Amino acid sequence: MSKLYDNPKYYEIAFSFRDIPAEVNVFEECFRRFSQIPVKSVLELGCGNSPHMEELIKRGYQYGGLDLSQAMLDYSREKALRIGAEAKLIHADMIDFSLDTKVDFVYILLGSLGAKSTSELLTHFNSVGQVLKKGGLYLLDWCIRYDPLSESGDSWEIERDGVQVKTTVSWKVINRVEQTFEETITLEVNDHGEKHDIVGKEIKRAIYPQEFLCFVSGFKHFEFVGWWNNWNLSQPLEQANKIDRPIALVRRI
Repeated sequence: MSKLYDNPKYYEIAFSFRDIPAEVNVFEECFRRFSQIPVKSVLELGCGNSPHMEELIKRGYQYGGLDLSQAMLDYSREKALRIGAEAKLIHADMIDFSLDTKVDFVYILLGSLGAKSTSELLTHFNSVGQVLKKGGLYLLDWCIRYDPLSESGDSWEIERDGVQVKTTVSWKVINRVEQTFEETITLEVNDHGEKHDIVGKEIKRAIYPQEFLCFVSGFKHFEFVGWWNNWNLSQPLEQANKIDRPIALVRRI
């Protein structure tokens, strides 16, 4: 487990650029338009610091979060206690997992799908198929790559409560045939004058759009619903000139 995930406070600041209420609005629009069942329970895979937990609970949903990092789960548990909410936080690997009870909606954010191979992707989708009720939705944020595998990166800075975090994300090609790449996330932290450099590295397998469609069609558990640009259901990806924060939606059948 990367040291990156041992620092949930700084990780939370690094990725706090999102508009959480607006994203939950998109969840609910997906429920209204595409779910074939009422949605009461949700499960976040690779939940980390559970950024959507409070908003979802406030709107009446039962929140569950699954992560391999105990530090992240402890941080999320403390957050739930602070807001006086109940949350089911599960220490497990998103690739191969099971639950005691099925859920109505599953989601994974910011490209957190950590499959390193085709076999792991198969195992992951089989696991999701086992825990998601028929008619329920699985939403994937930034988990599909729409550009060829290449060396690239991005960087941004955020300050909160006197803590400055500069985040740099970069990608390095490992194997083009296996479609694997190394993702490196570096946090340069200035916490009231105390400086830290926190680095996390992870090998991932790239998934391309037409491959994803073929992949989903080969599963008895799922059907493709659609994909949209920048968390906007009025912007289907087929019409996008530049793709940013794409989401994809599949449904359990």
